[in-house]
Amino acid sequence: MMENRSSKTAIAMVVCAGIMWAGSGIGAQNFFAHSSMNAMELTAFRMMAAGFILIGITLWQGELKPSLAILKEKPKLWIDIIIYALFGLMLMHYTYFEAIAYGNAATATVILYSCPAMVICYNSIRYRRLPSKEEIVTVILAVGGTYLLVTGGDPSKLSVSFLCVALALFNGVVYSFASIYPKHIFLQVNKTFVLAVSMIIGALACWAFEPHMNWLAFFDLEIFWGVAWIVVFGTVTAFLLYNAGLMYLSPQQALITAASEPAASVILSCLIFHMSFVGLQVVGIVMVILAIMTPAVDFSRLWKK
Repeated sequence: MMENRSSKTAIAMVVCAGIMWAGSGIGAQNFFAHSSMNAMELTAFRMMAAGFILIGITLWQGELKPSLAILKEKPKLWIDIIIYALFGLMLMHYTYFEAIAYGNAATATVILYSCPAMVICYNSIRYRRLPSKEEIVTVILAVGGTYLLVTGGDPSKLSVSFLCVALALFNGVVYSFASIYPKHIFLQVNKTFVLAVSMIIGALACWAFEPHMNWLAFFDLEIFWGVAWIVVFGTVTAFLLYNAGLMYLSPQQALITAASEPAASVILSCLIFHMSFVGLQVVGIVMVILAIMTPAVDFSRLWKK
């Protein structure tokens, strides 16, 4: 009974995290509509603010000194953290925001979640093996769904700019890297500490690209509350809820709940920005969401039936 209750609570936590991440995309779209600042500047502020909040949480947890002690014993881990910060987190946040700037949050988020198909294709080529039935279904749904979403079934017409599509697809690749690469770091150093330090490193790198950015401009009331949502809920709270929830979920449950972000992004875009997706675009969105959940399906039973 207690396990069932814990599982339901964990699912609720992960779904809430997905909705909050979707909200950060909506917040970014609103930010670009009301500000002249660019994606690099938003990435710098988001990562710097979230990084310092997470440092505070790490200190409160009593994990700051132990984490620094581990890095003192294993200084080579700093190189791994810097790689994760620059080519994982920073690039992931920046390309996502840039895709939204060239298109919209819903399209960028749905295309991002076609990334399982990219991982499957990469593994098949790298290990020279044919994909499984489940993987083939995932690829067909993800690729077909993305195609229908951005074209509406007519390849001569794109519903968003080509740059939005290209950046969102690249964001999916970076997202996959950011999910896989730091696993060996998390086994040795506190996860919240690693994320906090990586956020600050990434923010400093963004600042190097935009050295004259006006940090105080983010406190303009017209954009402040949207930026606050992106930092507090769309980054820090979402991360804490997601990781706490994953402790009690099976891989299959985690995959299914991951579909909450693109679904929430589409719904919120329709409610807030009055966007409309019609016909084959809706089919495409559903296909991508199904592609996310496909690995959780036991196909061996279905084939037998």
